[in-house]
This record gives sequence, structure tokens and C-alpha cells, in this order.
Amino acid sequence: MRRRVRAAVLAVNMHTRLLLALVALGVTASCQASSLEALPLEISVTASRTTAAPGDTIAFTATIQGGSLLGLDADYGDNTTEQYGTAGARTGKVTFRHAYQARGTFTTKITVTDASAGQKNASVQVRVE
Repeated sequence: MRRRVRAAVLAVNMHTRLLLALVALGVTASCQASSLEALPLEISVTASRTTAAPGDTIAFTATIQGGSLLGLDADYGDNTTEQYGTAGARTGKVTFRHAYQARGTFTTKITVTDASAGQKNASVQVRVE
């Protein structure tokens, strides 16, 4: 326990020294709310392959941006869904993996939710033969 306390004190001391050095150099920072403008809500999705055999795993990669992204919902089109939280990020790239068990053509739709801009989705079609 004492080692952890000492390590924490050393880390705080190093952080304080760094801040003092930055202030001495004239570097300033604001601790107020972020003034970054929201990025437009965008989503694109790609599949590692669009043709597969039953049981093959397909990777679906969603590339997203927005103001305060809350999460992604993936609907694989076979009554299977999955969610991923993004905790207010502005940009991200998330990969979902799914294996279809039945033959057919499926549309995978991924929806991104943004705290201020609402929702937007993108989809890709996969054929399982």
C-alpha cells in the first residue's frame, strides 16, 4: 500500500513540475468547457468480404464521426444484433465480427447515435452460399 501511495505522490509531483515548467514558458490552458465545433455526423461501413460460406466470420468495420458519439448498433439482418458504446468520442473506427449460419443474402445495417445530431446509418450486403 505504501508503495502505491509513494508512486501516486511521485506521479503528482512530476505532473506538478511539468505544469510549473509550462507556465514558466508562458504556455497556458483553459479548464473551461471544450469549444470544439461538432463534426458532421457521418458513418461508412465495409465488409471484409461480401461472399462467404455458412459459419465463416465476416468483419464489418464502421468509420464514424460526429459531435458526441454515444454508440453503435449493428443489425446483421438475421435477427442478431450487437451494440458498442463510444462514450462521447468525436471519431472512431469499430470492427464487428459475425458468422452467418444460414445461406441467403443479408443486409448488415450499422447505426451511429450522436448526442446532438441524432442517428445515421450505413449498410452493406453479404451473400452466404
